[in-house]
Amino acid sequence: MFLTRIRISLLRSAFAVSVGALVFDAFAASAAVAGPPAAAPGDATAAPDPAAAPQDVPSADDLSTAEREWQQITDDLTPKLVKLRELPEEERRRQTLRAELARIGEFVRRYQVAEPDVAAAARVFMATQVLWRGLRRDREAIDVLRDVAAHAKDSVVAGLAAVNAGEILLKLGDEDGLKALREIYGARADAAGDALVINAVDALDGFCRQVRIQPGRPFPSIELRDLSDAVIDQAAWRGKLVVVLAFNVEATAAREALASLARACKALRDPALLPIGISLDRDRGKLLAELEKSGVKFPVDCSGKEWDSVPAKELGLTQIPVTIVVGPAGKIVFSRTGDRGVELEPLLVEWLASLRASGELPARPAGG
Repeated sequence: MFLTRIRISLLRSAFAVSVGALVFDAFAASAAVAGPPAAAPGDATAAPDPAAAPQDVPSADDLSTAEREWQQITDDLTPKLVKLRELPEEERRRQTLRAELARIGEFVRRYQVAEPDVAAAARVFMATQVLWRGLRRDREAIDVLRDVAAHAKDSVVAGLAAVNAGEILLKLGDEDGLKALREIYGARADAAGDALVINAVDALDGFCRQVRIQPGRPFPSIELRDLSDAVIDQAAWRGKLVVVLAFNVEATAAREALASLARACKALRDPALLPIGISLDRDRGKLLAELEKSGVKFPVDCSGKEWDSVPAKELGLTQIPVTIVVGPAGKIVFSRTGDRGVELEPLLVEWLASLRASGELPARPAGG
């Protein structure tokens, strides 16, 4: 089967396709998930991809009748999805793509017995590219993907469905939904012996951790130690606006985020502002040199274990930089993964002023 021959390449696609990417092979599209791109540990912008393997995509002559028909459907639908994503959000939500969804539904009904893997892949495409990314019908997409994750015969298709559903649930902040999905997918008969299934289970475990750092939730209790091995006491965070930055000095965006935070702290000199660094560096010498260069004066945790460090695992980190802002009561007020071009200093000024106005932070002392 087509899907079996490209199991590895599809899994790699699942962790590398961007949200806007639509012009690609029809069956890769069926499996696409907007997740962290593969990167070497030295790059450290994303956790390394354990499923990296050579691509092995068959030619058009190798495709079955169902596969060729499905490719035609996605070729016809792709331009419509591109145009849909260009619409304002409210107008997008009013669209239905009723005829297109009916066409996919009919395709699935005709081939779900003769070619179940192709039919399942079509359902993944419908849920991710049409219902979720296109029409913003998140819960409907989750229902389809959860069913495929539980029942698809091909473990790659099931894994892609599970990871896609997990990503949607993470964006919705649905911790209970993520736990239920992890339980459903982990109960598959092939969960223990298939490396691709194990990778998808690991991704779901990561989502279950990441959902805990969404705004409104308490910051997780994690043991952090500064570079002198002294404990960074989280009890001392109470009554402060805490900025936690996860970074690696060998990654350009993360290095710039570190320098930006150092500049903001120097400019504001606010006693209520408490920055904390979590370094995913292995080379302590390079870290120390960059901290000195950037003028970093705040505590930085660095175990030297990169993505295997306790903070990285407990926070479900898959990309850096990650910025988490914790309010005086210990709840997360802001969480951002990646460099999105948003200056942190103006936000800090706004938050500090707002918290003082509400009485959650004491007035700034004169001359302080």
